[in-house]
Amino acid sequence: MFVAGTAFGIHAADELTPITLSARVHLLQSKNEPALHTTMTEEDVKRVLGKVNKIWSQANIHIELESIVKTIAVNDKAVEKDAAYQWVVSSVPEDCLLKGGLNIFYVKDLTDNGFYSNAKGLLFIKDTAKLMEVPGGVDEPIPRVTSHEIGHALGLQHRQELTNLMASKKSGFLLNEKEIETARTTAKAKFGPKAKEKEQEKR
Repeated sequence: MFVAGTAFGIHAADELTPITLSARVHLLQSKNEPALHTTMTEEDVKRVLGKVNKIWSQANIHIELESIVKTIAVNDKAVEKDAAYQWVVSSVPEDCLLKGGLNIFYVKDLTDNGFYSNAKGLLFIKDTAKLMEVPGGVDEPIPRVTSHEIGHALGLQHRQELTNLMASKKSGFLLNEKEIETARTTAKAKFGPKAKEKEQEKR
């Protein structure tokens, strides 16, 4: 089992002020579209988030589970499966979303392991994800893919270095100093106290 922040001697994350992000995990359900119907359980989610937090500990960012919900897909009848995954995003009912936090959706099957909808701020991960193993990489695909998509939510782009978290379809989990700085700055801007105050003002 890898331990992020120690396996590769990452510089001390404990020197950084802790940042906590709330997350609502959605186990998407669909009677009409098998690709949207995850079979993950609450126990699976808790295991996955434990490993996600080990990965993000290198940035001293902690994902706090707000709730696990079974979300029923809408608009899932005879959908046209576009490459941009609008068919997946449009299956999400607006009233199920956590305001001011991460919304992580698990589904059964996608062409990619997962994706981040920048327009909606939603993360989607398939529970059948597969990765190429790299030396010292994460031992399970779903936590790594979840962490990767969280990286996109926190402003990170793909970087195709073998052991990097933001490399495509690999089990690496490392972040460099610039990526840690970007992720922390974005986390504060999007999910920090000031961002929550602005969200309250909109209501």
